[in-house]
Amino acid sequence: MRALTMTVILFVLSAGTVVARVGDPVAAFAASPLVQQLSLNPAGTVDGGNSRVAYRYVSDDQAITVDLVVRGEMIEQQVMYIPPSIQRGYQVSFFLQDAIGSIFGSQQGMLAFNAALSNHTETSMAFGGYTMRFTPMGSQLRVTVSR
Repeated sequence: MRALTMTVILFVLSAGTVVARVGDPVAAFAASPLVQQLSLNPAGTVDGGNSRVAYRYVSDDQAITVDLVVRGEMIEQQVMYIPPSIQRGYQVSFFLQDAIGSIFGSQQGMLAFNAALSNHTETSMAFGGYTMRFTPMGSQLRVTVSR
């Protein structure tokens, strides 16, 4: 009974949340709570060829970078660069929740995040048609969400 109650509560809490999942229009990202939670500011665009455009957002403290890979005004991939630290876990969790649109999915992704930090190796996890990939890169950890 408790599990059912918690599931219903999580569903109700996430029902009104604006997210910018992979597959959603790029305009949704600027209005998503993630932009405010991580203090992200637009930092430019790059034409990636093959009708892809990358939109870059950087945090106020310059520690976090989020790239959106967009094709035809739809988000094709979200990439976050962040210092590889367990203390950054809550920021990674916010990012995952926004990118896949699921609190439960972001919690599952955090298992792979912790494994990537502990083992210093690339780790990935699939959830709900999304793939979350965590790649340690020296002084940064790359978090990639795609379909």
